[in-house]
Amino acid sequence: MKISQAVEAFKIEQQIRGNSNVTLTNYERVLSYFMSYIGKDTNIAEIGLNELRSYYMSLRARELSTVSIQTYIRGLRAFLSWCFQEEYITENLTDKFKLPKAKRRVIDVLTDEEITRLFKYFDTSDFIGLRNMCIVLLMLDSGLRLSEVVSLKVSSVHIAEGYIIVTGKGNKERYVPIGLQCKRYLMRYSVYRDSATGEAPLFVKGTMTAIKINTVKGMFRKLKKCTGIERLRPHLLRHTFATRYLENGGDIYSLQMILGHTSLEMVKKYLHLIPSKTVMNFSVYSPVDNITRKHP
Repeated sequence: MKISQAVEAFKIEQQIRGNSNVTLTNYERVLSYFMSYIGKDTNIAEIGLNELRSYYMSLRARELSTVSIQTYIRGLRAFLSWCFQEEYITENLTDKFKLPKAKRRVIDVLTDEEITRLFKYFDTSDFIGLRNMCIVLLMLDSGLRLSEVVSLKVSSVHIAEGYIIVTGKGNKERYVPIGLQCKRYLMRYSVYRDSATGEAPLFVKGTMTAIKINTVKGMFRKLKKCTGIERLRPHLLRHTFATRYLENGGDIYSLQMILGHTSLEMVKKYLHLIPSKTVMNFSVYSPVDNITRKHP
């Protein structure tokens, strides 16, 4: 079987499993790079450890970030593991073709002043301004991904009850709480969507058609320019939420559920950002200090 045929079969398998379009697009992108290197007409059975290591070295030669290289290899490993299960290859190459380590980058979250500056930009008396304010609030105050915000339906939002139902990676649904300010602005925005029900998109353009990912990306480009926050990007809001949630006393287990991460390890990266806060507030949590306060 040609590798191009194996990739097509793998993509069909991902659709059967119910993986999201975002996941499918990512697999397609990652595997297209590998096919360009190895040759799409190459027999899948001819690929061995030497070819994989050679491909890895070619990625390093392109001066990609360690995170990007890890993403390419992770997708390729998932494909190779599936090929072994389907008996397209006779050796489980992932046993020896390990995921390379990626350099952990320090997450530089938004400051209080930057968050205030961000919110002051929006004119919430205007429909588009109010919509954009709600989008930013959901990403900053509830940790939603860009793709998750864009895919929200009217029926997903339960303002009075204080939660929304989010469809995340792998089409997995989860409950995400929303804060009081977020509820306030979503309530105002719901006036514009009053006639929309059920599976209608929550966030729309002025023509009442669904927004796209590029709509939000364009908004962030404008925000970056107008607020002067050069490092501003959608995922920075998610990082800021996670860090502030832990700073404010939230626990790592509930954070994992809110963010929709399958592994606790993916959440632990935020813990190193808050040691000073932990030390400063330790007296609040200290068993001995609490006993002393109760029984002076």
